[in-house]
Amino acid sequence: MTPGRWSPRAASVVLALLALAAGCTYYPTAPDVGGVRLLPEKGRAVRSPTANEAVVYFDLNSTGKYGDVLLGAEAPVARRAELRSPSGRQVSEIDIPGQSVLKFDKDGPRIVLSDLTRTLTPGEVIIVTVYFQKSGAIGIITVVE
Repeated sequence: MTPGRWSPRAASVVLALLALAAGCTYYPTAPDVGGVRLLPEKGRAVRSPTANEAVVYFDLNSTGKYGDVLLGAEAPVARRAELRSPSGRQVSEIDIPGQSVLKFDKDGPRIVLSDLTRTLTPGEVIIVTVYFQKSGAIGIITVVE
């Protein structure tokens, strides 16, 4: 064998090792590095006795490392769905921090369904779809009170 030349056997071993190394590449996904994970829980819709609306309350469990932004909502039983701040003012978005539980309740942010298309009955289950900047659409199973 002359210096600077590879034998066919050595070249095949090197090529086999390179092929093995190429197959061992790991590309982490968003959940692997702690991406956004949202789980709505305890959904309930409280009917207003005076207005044609219902207020949606729920707990939003954000277990991911990173937060998200709630951009809007809709429900098949309402023509309008508005995001409201803790003060009751209409807002266009609500920040959801990572690794937290955000309670949508009477003292916190909430969703108001107005101009209802039909009468809601207690115990009825409706789906309210919420839209997030990163996570997309997520349905909240909501029981009417």
